[in-house]
Amino acid sequence: MVIDVLFIDSPWVTVMKNVLIVDDNVGFLFWLGEVLANANYQPWPACNAADASKMLRTKRLAQLDLLVVNPSLRGATPLIARLRRTRPTLKVLAVDPLNDKQVRGVNAWHARPNRADVSARQEWLREVGRIFSTQKRAA
Repeated sequence: MVIDVLFIDSPWVTVMKNVLIVDDNVGFLFWLGEVLANANYQPWPACNAADASKMLRTKRLAQLDLLVVNPSLRGATPLIARLRRTRPTLKVLAVDPLNDKQVRGVNAWHARPNRADVSARQEWLREVGRIFSTQKRAA
């Protein structure tokens, strides 16, 4: 059963931002999903670019606000490029433990946490908040 949701343009209604998380580290994938869900974001986890593409075709993700992606995954760079073409306002946060790659279309980079404590949660939420507060689009 599919339930349609009516979104009302009102200052009293908060619409959750949709975040597609693409990473092959399942522990990180679900840790970040939980962090974001607890902060009133709607996480959509995918273990690879192919699963993310399928999810974008089959789920109701007309409004995708943030892509959190590991750019070293096979198919990640074409996924970023395609989403940038079709959704020019989309924000992209790249996850790379080494932070040494340059990928076109990325707004910011953030390393995977080496711990799952409160400060790691706060760091990620600050980074996500910072991305949403900036209006610039990556080149």
